[in-house]
Amino acid sequence: MTAVGVPERELERLRPRDVERYLRQRGWSPSGRVRYSARWEREWDGRPRRVLLPMDSELADYADRMADLIGALAELEGRPPAAVHQDLTLSGLDVQYIRTMPRTPSGTIPVQAAVLAVTSARDLLMAAACDTVLDGPRLVHPRRKPQRAKDFVDSARFGPSAPGSYVFQVQVPLPEERPQGHLFEDVPEWDMAPEPFARRVSRRMYEAVSAARLAAYDADDLDDADPFTSAVDEGVSADLCEALAGMGGHDGREGRGEGPLHGFSLSFGWSPRWPVPYGSGPLEFSPRDVRILREGAQDLRRREPERGVTIVGRTTKLKRAADIGPGDVTVVARLMRENGDLVGQERQIHIHLTEAAYDRATDAHRDRRDLRIEGDLTRRGNYHELTRITGFDVL
Repeated sequence: MTAVGVPERELERLRPRDVERYLRQRGWSPSGRVRYSARWEREWDGRPRRVLLPMDSELADYADRMADLIGALAELEGRPPAAVHQDLTLSGLDVQYIRTMPRTPSGTIPVQAAVLAVTSARDLLMAAACDTVLDGPRLVHPRRKPQRAKDFVDSARFGPSAPGSYVFQVQVPLPEERPQGHLFEDVPEWDMAPEPFARRVSRRMYEAVSAARLAAYDADDLDDADPFTSAVDEGVSADLCEALAGMGGHDGREGRGEGPLHGFSLSFGWSPRWPVPYGSGPLEFSPRDVRILREGAQDLRRREPERGVTIVGRTTKLKRAADIGPGDVTVVARLMRENGDLVGQERQIHIHLTEAAYDRATDAHRDRRDLRIEGDLTRRGNYHELTRITGFDVL
């Protein structure tokens, strides 16, 4: 154990480049070199201060020199050396801090709520990774997750808890932005390497969680779940909303032993290896928000299209703005199975058709003939809509 209370092996793992970024972020500037160390300085309380950063991790006294640096920073910042060391070890990580607020003594959480929060944290990572990988936003992510998303979730890890209610720490490792250069090589503050996939997922998660929080507020004001659908382009999905609701204690069991809901907040810490994309203010959710998030997830699942269905029925209404061009039709139809059987009840289905298809639908309506149309079927309140038309026939 060193003089600052940090094990020597932990100090030996610190990378000079990461410590350099820590210093830059806190207003320190390089001012020269002293043998195998770089001198950094800044004004503190009106007085010039200097610290030495050892730059060669192969030095025999590297751990001792790093301990001296951490001790000096801790004294200036008014923090324990262990807290400074913790920040330095997180420099290669994007970190999400999930602060749960169950009705238990501070620093504790019921076992079932903890299990649900851990599972939900994993699901949140998966939702953000899927949204980053998939080609376009989805109301509901596919059950078969992309391999790259699964690999990303496997790379994340839980860190130590922190004081206050009960805080889970999720760590997302970021790769080296480029190989370590020469001992005293001058490098730009931000490397121009492409943003790594892990950072893209962290950034997308922040955007999606922010949009979900705003959607919950708007949905509460409007008494309508439409704000969640409007936020899908920003990464909101049923999967993401369910993960967030789980962090607040909602396991989806309506009226079947659902446990007490609690508020929670989500804070983001960004690795300085790439430019920090957003501020670090916490995104807070109340117990009421938790219930609204779950309702929003249910609504998104209801609106998820049935893809590649075939309907058969007759038009009851045709409408277009002019004598030519595309138009809208309403068809009372049933679903057709692959073997040709019609199943289920008749549904009122709205369809937007191209000019050619609309003209054929008009002829079929006049001749009282059925239409067979293939596409994606979505429920819209008391009616359905068929989109992404892939087949159109008059029977």
